[in-house]
Amino acid sequence: MMYISLRALHGLALPLLVASKLLIDFNAARGDDPSKMGHINLEGARGESRSSNSPDLYIKSDQDWRGEKAAHFHREVGNIRAEYHALDKKTTAGETYFLGYQFAMGATPHALMVWQWKEYVANNDEDGGANIPLALEIRNGNLCFRWSASSTDGRTTQWSTPAKVNTVYTIGIEILAKSTDGHARVWLNGEPVTFTTTKSTTLKGNMFPGRSDPKVGAYRGEDVEVNTFVYQLQIGTSKADLNGQFFG
Repeated sequence: MMYISLRALHGLALPLLVASKLLIDFNAARGDDPSKMGHINLEGARGESRSSNSPDLYIKSDQDWRGEKAAHFHREVGNIRAEYHALDKKTTAGETYFLGYQFAMGATPHALMVWQWKEYVANNDEDGGANIPLALEIRNGNLCFRWSASSTDGRTTQWSTPAKVNTVYTIGIEILAKSTDGHARVWLNGEPVTFTTTKSTTLKGNMFPGRSDPKVGAYRGEDVEVNTFVYQLQIGTSKADLNGQFFG
């Protein structure tokens, strides 16, 4: 009979206990490069994809208006997109994703998206998936959490809070990535929010039409110059793996 010492068992278990399950872990204060968030997506005019930063359209390590370290997303008037595409082709149906997102906005134009859960497979009439199932979007002066169930349903606001410039927002998002029986939950400054549509903290429905990936930064609202600042982005499959400030 073979015996294993407690010391040996401890040595075997320790890597399992300390192994991080974070899929994305960007922290500007730590000096991380913004590329830790994913693949860069820059777009000037609609359809004008750009492969690198330019003075009128860029994402770079920088400082915000207070001198705090941040990833700086900059778009001059007419430019439509400065985003990072996270977890490209890595999200899977049935998984639960937890996102911690800390950001600020230098402008709050109507229709600006600072986060989107973008659909890449089923976003067509034949498959019936929504182009953007979930988003954090500026509407009528509010920062709104919006949802679209299908290709024929427009995004509707589920919860909102006043959109303020030069204000740091700390958002936690939980998504059960299913086309049926999926759900989403949101936290603001560590506190769960109640959706105005469901009168509860849970929004149920199609959250994963085919393959949806998260994107952060600045999309749409191109009528004005936009600067957004991202301080932290964490994505994992367990709430416990993310910083407590996101989920309380």
